[in-house]
Amino acid sequence: MLMIRSKYLILNPERCIENGAVAVNGTKIYRTGTFDEIKALAGIDKIIDLGNAVIIPGFINIHTHLDLTSLHNHIKPTNNFTHWVFQLIGARIRWKEGDYTSSIEKGIKLCIEAGTTTVADIANTEYSFSVLKKSPLRKVVYKEVIDLNPDHAKDVLAKIQSELLTHEYGTDILFRAGLSPHAPYSVSKELYEAVARFARQTGMFLCTHIAETQDEIEFLAKGTGNFPAFLRQLRAMPANWQPPGLTPIEYLKGTGILDNHPILIHCNYITEEEISLMKFFRASVAFCPRSHRFFGHTNHPVRKLLEAGITVGLGTDSLASNDTLSILDEMKFLSLHYAISPQTLLSMATINGAKALGLESHVGQIREGFEADLCGIRLPDGSQKDVYSQLFDAASKNIFTLISGSICYQASSI
Repeated sequence: MLMIRSKYLILNPERCIENGAVAVNGTKIYRTGTFDEIKALAGIDKIIDLGNAVIIPGFINIHTHLDLTSLHNHIKPTNNFTHWVFQLIGARIRWKEGDYTSSIEKGIKLCIEAGTTTVADIANTEYSFSVLKKSPLRKVVYKEVIDLNPDHAKDVLAKIQSELLTHEYGTDILFRAGLSPHAPYSVSKELYEAVARFARQTGMFLCTHIAETQDEIEFLAKGTGNFPAFLRQLRAMPANWQPPGLTPIEYLKGTGILDNHPILIHCNYITEEEISLMKFFRASVAFCPRSHRFFGHTNHPVRKLLEAGITVGLGTDSLASNDTLSILDEMKFLSLHYAISPQTLLSMATINGAKALGLESHVGQIREGFEADLCGIRLPDGSQKDVYSQLFDAASKNIFTLISGSICYQASSI
């Protein structure tokens, strides 16, 4: 049995123990308490003392594109989303299998070193499935679905079903599969409907990018803006496509996607009526704060969503629109720029992420019988501030990551 101790132990956002310790037996959390209580247990084989640190539940990153990791600093910041996509396509035009796999492997390493224990990743190619499956991370890998031509919906779904069968996604407790119809400007209503039906039949997780840009809203409402020309350049615009004349969330309602309680990625521009719809259908939201800043968006409705009782988790998006894959860095950014309590920020990074992924009875808290997914954050030396202020201090840093009872990262300073 393994024991980990530190100056503080945060079991969940509302409960902190000083001089805390966790006993881990196999893949599960066995006991929690003070160091004196835990060291008295029989069967402790190894003790790891993190010192001036806080042990917290492992971070849950509910939106990543790990296959884009190698594009860090290769894509220029822009508030023109279609220009960003063109940069992305150009940067990867000559990539081969090795480029994709090394990019994903690099992303996995960065996540684990940052204290992330669970990721929800979007798989644009089959490499994400194979590489992530071998990783120690707990993961939900979403097969990305793209095709705006309604005539292709049946064939696209058949191909996806065939591909998913090869991944044996029901045999590994650390690996689950999902589907991600990309966005309303890249997926036909017919394909959205087909994916929604398939997900209901199989119980698969769903997520989709939605209400990300003003261009998307204009495209759905009027069929104008930057998207039509962009899609024609890619030869992806059906000749007979007509705008539905709806807001993004209203549009999703008509496809049946909301019936699957999906994760809605971004939700940068939504109305009060759309928030009511999201709450009614128990959809969750993936908020990526620093990617939101990268594109020049302002005033994300995160506080309105939280006040409405909607589950909001945190994502990093990719290094094509961010500087790190650290959920702790997202929390620090939010603590500086948004009036959100430290407890709520920690909930967004842990419990809320677990709820969004249907994992709330297994991870997201340090609780007896839960999976032993946790991390240790080194705190600034000599600080007299409370533990949450120290956690969000610029100098705090992850030094220890445990996933399913296995040590996946341990800083040399420990």
